[in-house]
Amino acid sequence: MLKDWIIEARPRTLLLGASNCSLGCALGFYYGNVNFYNIIVALLIIITGCLLQIISNLANDYGDACKGSDGANRLGPQRAIMTGAISLKELKHSMVYVILAACFTGFLAVFMSFPNDINSLAWFIFLGVISITAALFYTIGMAYGYKGLGDLAVFIFFGVLAILGPQIMIANVSGGGIEIYPDAALLCMSVGFASVMVLHVANMRDIAEDTINGKRTLAVRLGYKLASFYHIGLLIATTILSFIACFVSHKGWQISIIALALIPLLASSYRAVKNVKDGKKVALELKFTVLGVFFHNIAWILVLCIDFWVYRI
Repeated sequence: MLKDWIIEARPRTLLLGASNCSLGCALGFYYGNVNFYNIIVALLIIITGCLLQIISNLANDYGDACKGSDGANRLGPQRAIMTGAISLKELKHSMVYVILAACFTGFLAVFMSFPNDINSLAWFIFLGVISITAALFYTIGMAYGYKGLGDLAVFIFFGVLAILGPQIMIANVSGGGIEIYPDAALLCMSVGFASVMVLHVANMRDIAEDTINGKRTLAVRLGYKLASFYHIGLLIATTILSFIACFVSHKGWQISIIALALIPLLASSYRAVKNVKDGKKVALELKFTVLGVFFHNIAWILVLCIDFWVYRI
């Protein structure tokens, strides 16, 4: 039973949410202070990011199960809801529990970041509510994921908010105030595009099945050829924005660290585009795309650590 719930939570995807939020926190530390209080705030932010990812995963499976979008020919991993190991009622209850947990950790992180700023506190609570709502309605209710709007949502919530939110929160509690720094502004877009690549690989994998089931993802709307070009465009945008962020705010030689870290993402993108019409082969690239984004995030955290401990001090 526990194994079924672990599968349902999709632990591999948590690597994406956790590393994105970690990079945002690292930017906050870089422009603020490293102390025990800030570390607690960072841990709460990362936990909340992972919980939001789990909510999205559970809601996605719930919506797909209700609409019958996952058929016998599904190329992705078998979900516990599909095998009957977990019922729809149990899945619905689990979403409520995870939402409550996310509300608790998220509110605590925001309150610790803005203890004396009611306006900022209210705005960040509002963004948290929007994030939970977006995670729920990806395939439930309005099901905007079925309408080709999933890419935009991922860019906003896994890129812009995942990077800028933690950066502002930790820098503010360090006394830096509400400020967005140039590298953070560029990185939130770079990480956003990289995160969209993960979703797009999954959608390219399912083009054939989603077309049959009426799931109009952006990959389905574009078709195989344009979906490939779109994926290449996402990789180029990720790379260029990341390089510019490093060039503008950090040492030029550190671009080499970023470049090396992007090689796995480049390799997985090449294979995904090359085999775009073979869903089984594209499915194999999903984990490598996640790892590619993870390595990019870790490389940036390394750059920030080098700058903080070597050049700044």
